[in-house]
Amino acid sequence: MGAGIAEAFLAGGHPVVLFDVDSAAVERALGSIARNLAKRVARGELEPDADQVALARLSGAGDLAGLGSALVVVEAVVEDMEVKQDLFSELEGLLPDEAVLVTNTSTLSVTAMAAGLADPGRVVAAHFFNPAARMKLVEVTPGLATRPEVADQVHRLLVGIGKTPVLVQESPGGIVSRLQLLVRNEAVRLVAEGIATAADVDTAMKIGSGWPMGPLELIDMVGVDVHVRNSESLARELGSNRYQPHPYLRRLVRGGRTGRKSGQGIYDYRTSSGGTNGASESR
Repeated sequence: MGAGIAEAFLAGGHPVVLFDVDSAAVERALGSIARNLAKRVARGELEPDADQVALARLSGAGDLAGLGSALVVVEAVVEDMEVKQDLFSELEGLLPDEAVLVTNTSTLSVTAMAAGLADPGRVVAAHFFNPAARMKLVEVTPGLATRPEVADQVHRLLVGIGKTPVLVQESPGGIVSRLQLLVRNEAVRLVAEGIATAADVDTAMKIGSGWPMGPLELIDMVGVDVHVRNSESLARELGSNRYQPHPYLRRLVRGGRTGRKSGQGIYDYRTSSGGTNGASESR
């Protein structure tokens, strides 16, 4: 997600500095962004040599201090309130007073995230969707203390890089995640109950409902572990068991089958035969 967001801002003409506590992750992200931009040039989506021009504005930081001159910082760390609060607290001591802190959260409270800062008014949520470089929708959610001009600034910034921002009042899951998680979890139940195969559920939703990607394919792309964590967070925040993930998904996570990133999830990506998108169903 972080690499996709970085790519979106690069393609939109902005300089970008990447940081991760794992330096190897930064190197992987830099390589991924370079490959993706080259593919977009080859497809005619970007002007010739636009990838090289964009890459000249991209760099990696060895520590958080390397972000010290940034005027906008977008975090895409794990969906854990304490981790995000600690990160923003550290960033507040490094960044200029006018810098804006943007969280990519889809399930956590922006108000709570900013509450411990000296200036909670500089914090706003901008929830990107996978793949972040290509998906145009971004949900912008101000917290209770967010200054209106901060939300407006981020809204304009997103429009400037070709995104379509929508304003969402603070609520767990916003619009899309709150609706999609219900559908994704119900899709898993259909498969677990033997009503249909994963491939047929995904095909039905793509053809019958116009989804560009089936709900089960989407779980694998987002990460089964991420989906489970987000579902549990919404169930807890909304006090509703309807968001609880199916035990089958928890079993996949315990077995290390977290989706595309691990090679196996609901689908098995280690084979090129069968299934959807060249994947066969994992058993």
